[in-house]
Amino acid sequence: MIQVKNNYTPGIILSALVVLLFSWTTVFGQSGYERQHRRGNLWENITNDGVIGSMAAWDFQTSVPMGLYPGFRGYTHPVGNEFDAIGTYANANFHNFRSGLWIMVKDMTVPSPPPKYNPKKVDYELYLSGYQGDPYGVLSERKPLEFSENYIENEGFNPLLPEEMIYGEWHTNTGISVTRRSYVWSYPSYDDFIIYDYKLKNTGKIVSLEGDTLIENIASQTLSDVFFLFHSAISVSTKSQINFYDALGAVAAGAFGWKAEAYHDFYGIDMNNELVYSYNYNGGKAPTPWGAAEYDVKENEIWKQKFGDELQSPAAFGWLALYASPTNGTDRSSPAPDVLRVDVHKGGTFNGQDLDLEKFTPLERPKKDFHDFAQTPTVQEDWGNDGNRMNMYSLSYGPYTLDPGDSVRFIVAEIAGVMDYNQVIQGDTSGWFPDSTIAAIRRNAEFAKQAVQWGRGATVDGMPLAADVPEPPPGPSCSAVNASVGSETPIIAVTWDKTAETKTITDNSGSVFYDGATDLDGYRIYRSRDFQYVSETQAPVLRGAAWTCIDTIPASEAASYWDPDQGKYFYEDADVEFGNRYGYYVSAYDSDPNSWTSANGEVVTDLPELESGSYNRTPPTSATPGPVYEFDIYAAPNPYIYNQQDRSFGLSDPYKIEFRNLPDRCTIRIYTLAGDLIRTLVHKPDAIGNLTGSESWDQKSESGLLVAPGLYIYHVENQSDQVSKDELTGKLMIIR
Repeated sequence: MIQVKNNYTPGIILSALVVLLFSWTTVFGQSGYERQHRRGNLWENITNDGVIGSMAAWDFQTSVPMGLYPGFRGYTHPVGNEFDAIGTYANANFHNFRSGLWIMVKDMTVPSPPPKYNPKKVDYELYLSGYQGDPYGVLSERKPLEFSENYIENEGFNPLLPEEMIYGEWHTNTGISVTRRSYVWSYPSYDDFIIYDYKLKNTGKIVSLEGDTLIENIASQTLSDVFFLFHSAISVSTKSQINFYDALGAVAAGAFGWKAEAYHDFYGIDMNNELVYSYNYNGGKAPTPWGAAEYDVKENEIWKQKFGDELQSPAAFGWLALYASPTNGTDRSSPAPDVLRVDVHKGGTFNGQDLDLEKFTPLERPKKDFHDFAQTPTVQEDWGNDGNRMNMYSLSYGPYTLDPGDSVRFIVAEIAGVMDYNQVIQGDTSGWFPDSTIAAIRRNAEFAKQAVQWGRGATVDGMPLAADVPEPPPGPSCSAVNASVGSETPIIAVTWDKTAETKTITDNSGSVFYDGATDLDGYRIYRSRDFQYVSETQAPVLRGAAWTCIDTIPASEAASYWDPDQGKYFYEDADVEFGNRYGYYVSAYDSDPNSWTSANGEVVTDLPELESGSYNRTPPTSATPGPVYEFDIYAAPNPYIYNQQDRSFGLSDPYKIEFRNLPDRCTIRIYTLAGDLIRTLVHKPDAIGNLTGSESWDQKSESGLLVAPGLYIYHVENQSDQVSKDELTGKLMIIR
C-alpha cells in the first residue's frame, strides 16, 4: 500500500501490493497470529498486528469472537458466504467490528526503497491497524502472541496477575515499537471489561514495507509531533436486521446490519470524555421505524418461536480511557483523550472530501489527513444522535516528543454493560431499557478504574502491571445429575467439592488475604434455563447469562450436606420438571473480606462481599424418571406442537420429544406412515450406569436432518429381563 504522491513508481506500487497480498496469506495461517479471550463475559479476538476484533469486516466471514457479549459455549452463525445469512437468524450479541491503534509522526527519517534502504526524509509517516482492513506499517512475519492462563481454581495461581493475559509485540514503520497486554477476569464486578495496556517506544527500528524487512539504526532520531489514536467501529444492534427482516439483501444479511439505512444505534459520552459507548435503538425487541418502512417484517410468531420476547441487543458497549502518559512532564488530571471523535460509518466530510472511515487508507488519502484527523474533534452534530447511526470512536493523544529510547504508555478498556438478563429474556416488561443498561456500563467503568488504581505502578516478575483486583473464593468444581431414578418425583442432584475451603490466597504484602478454612462464609446454588437458539438442526445451548439463586448454604450448615461416600457436598433440587434442561453452578462467598494490599501497595479495608463467578457451570441436565416394568410406554408431548407451552419443551429444547415409562433396556424405532425407518434409538444405562425410564428424540433422521411435520409410528422392542411384554407400537403427531 504505497502512495503515488510520495514519488514511488507504478512498478514499485504494484510490487508492494503483491508483497502485502502474499504476506496477508502468510500471516493468517501463522501460529500465534491470533488468540481469543473467553473467560469473562466479553469474548474477544486479538491479533499480533494491533487489531482487536477480526480482520474480517463482515460477520459471515469469521467464526471467531468479535466482541460477543455475553458469549456462550456452542455459539455458531453463518460462515463462509453472505448469502447463507439470508433467511436465517443471529444469536450472539456482536459489538466490536474492529478496533485498533494508529501512530502518526511528522517530519522523520525512513529507509528508501531496497536494496540500499538509504535514509530519506518524509513529511508524514503513519502506522494503521483496525477498521481500515489490513494493517499498514508492520512486517508480514511477526512474533507470535503469548497466551497466559492463571485461573484461580488451578494450582500455581498468582493473585497479582489476571486470570487471562495475551501479550504481543511488533515493530512499525514509524520507528515506534509496540507492546500490548490484555487482561481478563471472571470475577463478578470485574468480568465485563478487557483491559489493554500499551507501551510505545522509540526504538529506531523501522519497518520497510517495500522490502518487508526491519531496518535498524538507520538514524538515531527524535520523533516530534507524534499522535496516538485508539479507535473502534462499534454496532450493538447487529441482530435486529437479520432477525426481523425477511427481504434482506446479501450485504445487509451477511453484514448483520452494516448498511447505511440499517443503522440504529445511539452514542453516549460520559465521565468527562473518558467513556464512550453505543447502545441500541430499543434493544432489538422490535424493528426500527425507518427499517420497518423499508423491509417486510418477519411474522411475529416466527420470531418468537426462535427467541421469545427477549431483547436482542440489550447491552451498551464501548471504550474507557484509563491512563495516558503526560505530554508536558506532569501527570494528567484525567486519562480522557486530548481529542475525541465520534463519527458515523459513512457520512460527513474531512479536509474537503467525503469521509468514509472504512476507506480512510493511505491508498485513498494523503498521510497528512491522518495527522490532521487526530487533531480535529467532532461528534458530527449535523448527523445527530437519534439512533439512526453506526458509530466510529477515536480517542487521540498528543502531540508527543519521543527521544531515542523514550516510551509512552496508555491503558484503555473494552467495556460493556447490560441490564438484568432475566428482564432481557422477558422482553423488558418493566421498561428498564436503556436506562438500566447505561447505568450498568457506567458502574462497570468504575470497577475498571478501581482495577487500574490498584495495579498500575506495580511490577510482577519484571512485568509492569496495569491492573489488579481482589480475588473472591475460588468456585468449587460442581456437577449436576439426574436423581429421579426409582421415583416419580423429578430431582436433580448438584454436587461440589471443597476447593473453596482448602484454598489460601495471599496479597502483595505477603499476608493471607483469604483462608478457606476460616474466611469462607458459605455457598450459593444457582440455576438457569437460559438457552439460546442455534439453528433448525441443532439443540439450543446453555448460554447462562440469566441465573437464579435457588438456595444459600451458610458455612455453619454445610456439614449437613456432606456425603462421605461421594466425598462431595450433595444438594437435591426438587423444584424442576421432567424433561426440561437446567444448568447449575455453585458459588463460594466471603461476606466480610479481610484487609487487602493491592499489587501496587494500596491497602483496602472496606471491600464488599466477594463471590466466585459462573465459570464452573455444569452441562445441561434433565430430570428423568427411573425405569418401569409395566410397559405402559407413551410419547410426551403428543401431539407435539412447536413452541407451544403445553405441547413442547419451549425455547430451551424446541424439538425434544420424550418416550417415557421405558424399561431399563429397549430399542425404539421411528417410522413414517409409509413404513420407512427414519431413526433408531437405543435405550440403556448411561456411561456411569444410571438407569432411566425415558429417552429423548430430537426429531432428526439418522442423517441428521429435521423430519417433516406429520404422523409417525414408533415401535418399542423390549430387551429387559424384568418385563414380560416384548414390544409396543404407538403413533406420534408432530405439528409445526
